[in-house]
Amino acid sequence: MALSTAGLSAQETPRPNRVAWFEGFPEPLPEGVDELALEATSQMLRPDLEHSSDLRTFARLDGEEWQLTGDWAARLGSTRVNVRARLASRSGGIADQAMWNWHQMFSLPQGGREDAPKNRLAYHLERDGKVVGDLSRPGLRLMDLDVAWIRPFGTADAGGRMGISVQLPTGKQADFSGDGGTDGLFGGALWRRFGRWNVFGQAERVVLGLPKDSPLRSVMDKTSFSRAWASLGWQGEGTGLVSGLGVEVALGYAGSPYRVGLSRLDRAGWQQHWTFRHTWLPRWRFGFSEEAGTFTAPDISAFVVYRLGAAAK
Repeated sequence: MALSTAGLSAQETPRPNRVAWFEGFPEPLPEGVDELALEATSQMLRPDLEHSSDLRTFARLDGEEWQLTGDWAARLGSTRVNVRARLASRSGGIADQAMWNWHQMFSLPQGGREDAPKNRLAYHLERDGKVVGDLSRPGLRLMDLDVAWIRPFGTADAGGRMGISVQLPTGKQADFSGDGGTDGLFGGALWRRFGRWNVFGQAERVVLGLPKDSPLRSVMDKTSFSRAWASLGWQGEGTGLVSGLGVEVALGYAGSPYRVGLSRLDRAGWQQHWTFRHTWLPRWRFGFSEEAGTFTAPDISAFVVYRLGAAAK
């Protein structure tokens, strides 16, 4: 059975790292289709890791976020223009107790949860006594806006895309909804199908256009870094509950421009993404993301995506 052009035939853009320190940076190069995504993310930095060894940096990260992402794409000859807008609702959330119970049930380390107040919103970054960013009041915020140009090539079975993206400062650096500058990235992706199996890779270079007086410059030693994703997926082609199931596992890498003596900011992050789809729901995909050993990513992020238009070819 041919895969539906509504959502299964093209390789989707990878999910990003939603940890607060990196949310103001450009979004991954998109595929160039109309879609909506809803993500829920729980974030926490262990209380005993909030200060750098030289005591110059204080960082607190504790909260829950719901983010609605909308992509609108338009054809421009053989290329596409994609606009991505994001609305984020941040609060102390309600998931802290559930996550604590989950770890206790399986005798897993709590990672410092027992030392932090439950359902607290506290995003704070401070360097040498000067506040770089702070968020403690729940609310809805518009994140930075991304405008991308994409050039696809090949087919849904063997092809790729390349492009550039500009992120506009519609958010605010002070509350982690942006970085206060006009940023950019360039990158590309390749994929290949082997029967029901699919392999995919995407790599990007991000360039930050921080203002000269940006507080972020006090916690960064560079204004560019790299990101990459690699995935392996399998898609059933039947109509049954199991025979129509699709699963994709991706490993994402994100470099860090930060240098403050805290591993949660300084180290490159590795993140695992699990995506599920089914021939019954060709326009939908579901999944979750979690850190992959470096503890620089969110504790856990769940997402659901609905594709509005036809898949890119």
